Amino acid sequence: MHFVTGAFIACVCLAAAILFTEVFPKWFKYILALIGAFTSGYALAILIRRISELTSLYSEPKLWSTTGICTVVMLVVIIVVVTILHRKSKNQ
Repeated sequence: MHFVTGAFIACVCLAAAILFTEVFPKWFKYILALIGAFTSGYALAILIRRISELTSLYSEPKLWSTTGICTVVMLVVIIVVVTILHRKSKNQ
């Protein structure tokens, strides 16, 4: 259930950032991106932990280190996607 909640919060942050692009200032969009990255990273960490519990791959993974790794990965993915979209919009 925590995975679903985290994924839902990340989707709400993304939807709010997309729908209200012209209304929100830039700093608020950055905060939304950070919140979305953290909650999606946390949801991924919970999913990894649940899968490892079900398959007995790990005896007890540390959740916070996995959360940190997943959050950093999500931030890198967001930065790469934004950079690619920004370059495409400049070319047109």
